[in-house]
Amino acid sequence: MTFYDYGIQIKKSSGQVKTKCPKCSHERKKKSDPCLSVNIDDGVWNCHNCGWNGAIKKQNNYMQEKIYVTPKSTKDMFDYSEKFIEWFANRGISKSTLIQNRVGEGNEYMPQVGKEVKTIQFKYYRDSSLVNIKYRDGAKNFKLVKDAERIMYGIDDLLGKKEAIIVEGELDKLAFYEAGFKNCVSVPNGASNLKMEYLKDFPTNIDRVYIAVDSDEPGQKLQEELARRIGRDVCYRVTYPNDCKDINEVLIKNKSFGVKDCISKAQAYPLDGVLNVNDFDLDIDTLYDNGLQRGETVGHEKFDQLFSFASSQLTVVTGIPTHGKSNFLEHICIKLSSKHKWKFGVFSPEHFPMQLHFSVLAEKLMGKSFRKATKYERMSKEDLDIAKRFISEHYHWIRPDGDVYTIDAILESAKGLIRRHGINALIIDPYNKIDANIGSQSETNFINKFLTKLTIFKQKYDIHIFLVAHPRKMQKKDNGYYEVPSLYDVAGSANFYNQVDNGISVYRDFKNSLTSVYVQKVKFRHIGELGYAQFKYNIQNGRYSEVGEHLDNDTYISDKQETML
Repeated sequence: MTFYDYGIQIKKSSGQVKTKCPKCSHERKKKSDPCLSVNIDDGVWNCHNCGWNGAIKKQNNYMQEKIYVTPKSTKDMFDYSEKFIEWFANRGISKSTLIQNRVGEGNEYMPQVGKEVKTIQFKYYRDSSLVNIKYRDGAKNFKLVKDAERIMYGIDDLLGKKEAIIVEGELDKLAFYEAGFKNCVSVPNGASNLKMEYLKDFPTNIDRVYIAVDSDEPGQKLQEELARRIGRDVCYRVTYPNDCKDINEVLIKNKSFGVKDCISKAQAYPLDGVLNVNDFDLDIDTLYDNGLQRGETVGHEKFDQLFSFASSQLTVVTGIPTHGKSNFLEHICIKLSSKHKWKFGVFSPEHFPMQLHFSVLAEKLMGKSFRKATKYERMSKEDLDIAKRFISEHYHWIRPDGDVYTIDAILESAKGLIRRHGINALIIDPYNKIDANIGSQSETNFINKFLTKLTIFKQKYDIHIFLVAHPRKMQKKDNGYYEVPSLYDVAGSANFYNQVDNGISVYRDFKNSLTSVYVQKVKFRHIGELGYAQFKYNIQNGRYSEVGEHLDNDTYISDKQETML
């Protein structure tokens, strides 16, 4: 909504202005008297005559670069109180370590207790410039500087290093420093936030990364997501003695040699092609405790019985041109993003310009038509703003430089999206837009190497890869219908069946207005089974509903999700 939707006429784009009130000015003797005060920046108004007031939901510029607050420069003061030094000494951390890490002591207002109290001040620097400060009081209350950027604590300590240690808190960072490991950083907010915007500063040339987080469930989730984004091939999992939950407890109970022992016994993630039971001992225990878990489902009863979406999978989607294979995949992906918070990297050159592809996704998300001339319900400006914010959070388009798209360039971009945005899936649509560069090798050999690259990538970064591939030219049957294409019909090679985890074929019956989705391959039984489900296509919003389901025109965004956007 805008001011104009409420009948408020303003000529400026910012600031505080006075104008006529659409509720009462026309009834007043002085009709031109500007009795309505409007704060354009805050989106609020109040009439000093009739008392009418209100507010609009501001339209955020979702593409605008965020401007962060910079903390006021604070002078380092190392004349700590005895109580301060004693508190850290009880945790095995010396005054020398505090000084070298520029830890501060001072009074600060803490909202949790509603007053100013003595605090520990962990100062976050990047390139020697102060970026943020975390305050901790004696009751374990924390706060960061409001609207300041969140970066890794101690990121400058990784400059020029080939090995790094990542921990869950500042005390663990100081514990490693005390034990002689200065190449350590801490995440800024523990295991609570897995968005991990702070990884944008993490060096890309690190050869070995030790992940030493808490041994509880949130810590293990943090460990897995860090390894997924950085790359499991360079990551090592640090474990602790049974009586310790983190590295600071190890330092307290076992001194520096105990910390060094944890690093020396860190377990590498399994290497491709080199496997030993010890390499995945922790994974075996997890599988034993939890069992084989199905992937995520999308809310269509029959299709959910046939198939679920898990990480580290390669799924080929095929179908005759115009039968809707890309459209159905987009429907499924919108379901995964709205229902399970999946994020996608999208290489889809056939869908450029991007705003057209956005309009398709927005229709599916909001359940309303994007088009201007439509007989169906059209999404409002407010709906559009919600769609912008949601899609910008969950979808990132890949468009390598130049006119030739190589798989190496696409995967390099995807690797950056994994680290910075934590994408869960990569869409490549379609295969034939990727530069083959076959040279002297056969097409079959090229496809074999191509699919091997995708297999290694999805295993290394634990993501789901969707590959849309056209079939060879299909012949019509005597009744005028095409055969349902299988993965063996994908143009180029039978490897599109042999090397992938899953295969789906989308087939449209134009005469009866039905779309049949065939699950033709499922490598792992706990993921699904072979079979097909039938759908009706909703031309109003581009969604698919299973036969027998109600045609859904409601938004997929819940009130809670909208608040969080």
